[in-house]
Amino acid sequence: WTSSPSKFWRGTVPMIGALPLQSGMLMAGYGLGKSSDSLWGVFIGGCTGGVIQSLLMSPVELVKVQQQVHLARGPIAVKRAPWSKGLGATLLRDGIPHGIWFVSYELCKDTLSENMGENHQDYTISLLSGAFAATAAWGFGYPADLIKTRIQAKATNQQRMGIISTAIELLQESPRGLYQGFSLKLARSIPASMIGFTSYEYVRKKLGQRADIF
Repeated sequence: WTSSPSKFWRGTVPMIGALPLQSGMLMAGYGLGKSSDSLWGVFIGGCTGGVIQSLLMSPVELVKVQQQVHLARGPIAVKRAPWSKGLGATLLRDGIPHGIWFVSYELCKDTLSENMGENHQDYTISLLSGAFAATAAWGFGYPADLIKTRIQAKATNQQRMGIISTAIELLQESPRGLYQGFSLKLARSIPASMIGFTSYEYVRKKLGQRADIF
């Protein structure tokens, strides 16, 4: 803080540029899964969207992490780091957990709809379901996210570590092990999930019959 308040926003530029594409890929997978009218379809669609967007987000997050940890400025400053650094852990974080995210949302939404009514106008159902979905998904996927961040945070001149060796290192560091910082992740992801799903439901409702294209 004493150097510059702007350091709290370091690494946001590459994320802001990539997030719209990421959301589009995820929601496309979700929409295709919903068209199957089964939770398995939703799960597979979520996993597929998660894996595809990992190929975009892994290098973007590598730039972000390197900027935050090593004060790198822009992609050129981290060009010596392999763009695949952390990809394996990113795939673990974004594959199955995104399937869980969407299935959890559908299950919670259906349960609440039975008790509150499907036409609840204030979007309470989508907000609550989004919060539940984020908690379930990150509860499963957070260890992979922490491992991914640790791998990507290593300086380019340091020895590269694999997923298992990084997990062991984290477990040895703290009693919280692979859930260090989990509360902060939820503090960010729960509101984002609530807003994301509510926006999705709002657009679908406004489009009416054309909502099937989603």
